[in-house]
Amino acid sequence: MDIMEKNIEKAAERAVSYINIKPRTAYQVKKYLKDKGYEEDVIAEVTDQLKEYRYIDDMEFSLMYFRYGFEKGRGVSRIKRELSEKGVSSDIIDIAYEELEDIPDQFEMAMEIGHGAVAGIDIKELDFDTKQKLKAKIGRRLMSRGFSSDVVYKVIGRLID
Repeated sequence: MDIMEKNIEKAAERAVSYINIKPRTAYQVKKYLKDKGYEEDVIAEVTDQLKEYRYIDDMEFSLMYFRYGFEKGRGVSRIKRELSEKGVSSDIIDIAYEELEDIPDQFEMAMEIGHGAVAGIDIKELDFDTKQKLKAKIGRRLMSRGFSSDVVYKVIGRLID
């Protein structure tokens, strides 16, 4: 076994340990190995092997991440942004989104979060400025969760106006 083969074997072991902690994208594994000092050709060989054995699969990762994000009450745009930050290509993200079977209604998800923000508040009793502050608070909360602005405005309109 030559030095290159030994490096590939060590890198593969490290990568598998890294993936065993939690699922990762191909980009995350490449970055991890690069940070550990492995050369590009070793990294390429290891990631190719891991893809072949389906230890890393950006499509499966994306599908799983969408489901996870929806469970956590996140909107589509936030989930897509986070996947992109994890190195998943926009094509794969779009295909994964299209393949999802259960996409929660974004308006209903946002309404639930909005209801939480106004729980215990008698909106009819609020003056104009306080209503505006409450609208802004709900808007920030929903936008940070990744809901589109049209959904945010619809929720605010339904809850406060």
